[in-house]
Amino acid sequence: MKPVEPNKASLEVQPVGPGSPGWRLSGPRLGLMAGLGVLTVALLLSLGDGQAALQSLAHLDWRPLGLALLVHYSGFAVRGLRWQRLLGLLGHRLGLGRVLGLLISGWFVSALMPARAGDLFRMVMLRMPSQGYAAVPMADGASSIVLERLLDLMAILLLALGFGLAVLQGKLPPWVTAAYLLAGAVSLGVLVTAAVAPHLFRRLGERWPAQPGSSRLWARGRAGLDFLSQAMEGLDLLRRRPVAAVGLVLQSLYIWLCDALLLWLAVRSLGHTLPWGSAAFVALTVDIFAALPITPGGVGQIETAYAALFALLPLPPFNIPAAILVTRAVSYWSFLLFSGLVTFSLGFGQLLLGRSPTPPSSADESAGPSATTAGPC
Repeated sequence: MKPVEPNKASLEVQPVGPGSPGWRLSGPRLGLMAGLGVLTVALLLSLGDGQAALQSLAHLDWRPLGLALLVHYSGFAVRGLRWQRLLGLLGHRLGLGRVLGLLISGWFVSALMPARAGDLFRMVMLRMPSQGYAAVPMADGASSIVLERLLDLMAILLLALGFGLAVLQGKLPPWVTAAYLLAGAVSLGVLVTAAVAPHLFRRLGERWPAQPGSSRLWARGRAGLDFLSQAMEGLDLLRRRPVAAVGLVLQSLYIWLCDALLLWLAVRSLGHTLPWGSAAFVALTVDIFAALPITPGGVGQIETAYAALFALLPLPPFNIPAAILVTRAVSYWSFLLFSGLVTFSLGFGQLLLGRSPTPPSSADESAGPSATTAGPC
């Protein structure tokens, strides 16, 4: 009996969707998040001079704090432009409003769930066609996000290493050096894989031909190979488009320098001035330690890294717990509120609550033309 040829759509990679129980924003999950936040604040105040920290916070200068907010949010705007460019280079033209909406909603998911759950959320949502926008295949979505993370890691490592060697005069602590080496090894591994894997997968594809009427297992294996081949071709984008890569790297450097400037302005809002090099070294090294957040949003993990790095440096006196609280209030808590509003206004929040989403208004139509699958920009 001739095997039934499987439906091609059923062979495509099917990730766990945002409406599944593992994605839902349940009461216990939100309660745990709130508990982690309260515990982190309490620990910071108890480890330092809590009363002095509260007094410092009561006398904040709102002008540098407002500038810190502007700087931080501008970094996300550039992130949206960078991701839009990556998708365009992969052949998918999406309006900036659509891209920013998905990016901010993905951040919201990652802020409330461990690891980088928001990246998977973005891949899944890209695969769903929206008003005027064609679906983006999972392989291309995955490639664009991995390239994003690679650019981030390279920019952070380059900046952190430069500022660290300058501030510490080449005497990096072993645990900081180990973190830098690990980040460098991961970056190098992705670059080498992107250069070598496409050729290997093409050779494997020649030995594993698609055969009409083949068994379901054979067909699924071949579909998985096609997915990996397409994803790896996308990862090789930076090598194939060097001029575009330069622009993407410059955008990445700006994005992460915003983190350094945010910390500098946070300390300035408390009435103190932190040396620029020290602020950049601390902020960017924290970003390396937060590259894979263990807790939702890195709550507790990031604050601990800040405190440990501040203790390394001979700095002018200022209230470290207050500086960490102000920095995280801008970079995490304010953006959590903003991203939550964006996520629910676009209808994505309904998925996270396990409901059928309300089709979002096409607010982003003015941000760009209707997206279609196109040739590389």
